[in-house]
Amino acid sequence: MFIRTLPLVLIFLLTACSNTDQSTPKESTDKPRVALVMKSLANEFFKTMEDSAQVYASENSDNFSLITNGIKNEEDVSGQITLVEQMIAQEVDAIVIAPAFLRASYFPPR
Repeated sequence: MFIRTLPLVLIFLLTACSNTDQSTPKESTDKPRVALVMKSLANEFFKTMEDSAQVYASENSDNFSLITNGIKNEEDVSGQITLVEQMIAQEVDAIVIAPAFLRASYFPPR
């Protein structure tokens, strides 16, 4: 379980800590919006992940808001990319991703 969640935590921390936006900063009263983009919600593991994230978000609703998404088929890489692009277009503050097909999302160093 730890090995599976470690990449998610690292992606979240790297995304949450980076600030590439050089425009006017958001109002300090705005709560950060976190997007959770998962593999197939038909898979019980990812459905449980979504449910747990929703419970945590509701217990910490003063600190952030959560948007959850998932694809229908675990191998639908393009569908997951579309979801991530939608979250970027919505300008969420952090994106947590459980990659649909890990090799498709890995770019080896040159």
